[in-house]
Amino acid sequence: MERAVSAKFEIGPTDRPLAPQRRVIVAASGTGGHLIPAMHIASALKKADANCVIEFIGAGRPLEEKLIVEKGFARHTIASAGVKRRRLSGIVQFLTRLPKGVTQIVSLYRSFRPDVVVGVGGYVSVLPVVVARCMGIPTWIHEAERTPGLANKVLAFFADKMSTAFPDTKVRGRVSIVHTGHPVREELKAVDGAHIAPDAPKRLLILGGSQGARGLDEMVPHVASLLVERKVEVVHQCRPDAMEQVVNSYRAAGVPAHVVSFIDDMAGAYRWSDVIISRAGASSVAEIACVNRPAIFVPYPYQQGTHQTDNALILVEQKKALLVEETQPEFSGRIQRALGDLLNPSVFREMKQAAGIKPSQDAATTIADGIFSLIKSRS
Repeated sequence: MERAVSAKFEIGPTDRPLAPQRRVIVAASGTGGHLIPAMHIASALKKADANCVIEFIGAGRPLEEKLIVEKGFARHTIASAGVKRRRLSGIVQFLTRLPKGVTQIVSLYRSFRPDVVVGVGGYVSVLPVVVARCMGIPTWIHEAERTPGLANKVLAFFADKMSTAFPDTKVRGRVSIVHTGHPVREELKAVDGAHIAPDAPKRLLILGGSQGARGLDEMVPHVASLLVERKVEVVHQCRPDAMEQVVNSYRAAGVPAHVVSFIDDMAGAYRWSDVIISRAGASSVAEIACVNRPAIFVPYPYQQGTHQTDNALILVEQKKALLVEETQPEFSGRIQRALGDLLNPSVFREMKQAAGIKPSQDAATTIADGIFSLIKSRS
């Protein structure tokens, strides 16, 4: 006959019940202005909770492959379309794709069971956030621009929380707004923002954004003689289909230039530069402010409303940057004059040392903490 054996067990750290695995959907469209901050937020979520599962909803554009899939995240492409620039045709296309897009999202949410849905701007974030609201899933959106875009103006009536890059951003709706600043690359913290060229600026970084900028590519012949005269070398990020044209323009003028269609090491590029010419997307403005490089901002001429101009004016008002609107035929003369000012040693130093207000470099962490708090408050 077997004897009953009793035993006393002590519960150690490894025996404690595990915290529930948090699941997050991030929706962002296929441009760097939306995808790059989305990736910063995803990285901050994973840093705060390594067990957090994050999957993306995208538009199926090529940059998503590079920034999302190659980083090891799952991406789901949904049927959707932008409406603002296309007006009537965009509305028709959006409505045509609407039933399929909703079906795809509902199916994804039922299988993945997200604890929260995060929209980081662009038309592709609209349906995921609206459907999440209808299904009772908490929602968080981020507004990168000083003046909210159409997508977030709509989503302000559906989302629970909105983080903003700029402190004076306002929007009507049910959403609760919290100013966090804009997510930037963590490695920018190591860039020496106090670096000042010993004599005059000699290194110019030209940034056209993730898709390049035709105006910045075509301005090269108009500024080349100035660059030669001031002995300036250039790193120029241009449109892929303009590579040959831009390279030949610099070569013909005798300007030492490195021309690329995409810059992987942006921290290294910023560290190398003395001055910058850039589009005025929210990410570019935030990063240039962080690294404290005097800049010329050339807003995208076909921007929706005045978003990029409004972004640039933050640093212009702080005397940290110059603004040149891309309008023809005056653009070539104005960009040449502005660059001449920027390369002037005394102007350069004044802009470098101006008492501007640096944006938060911990915005992604703040947003991640807010997202987890939102999940906890709704659980």
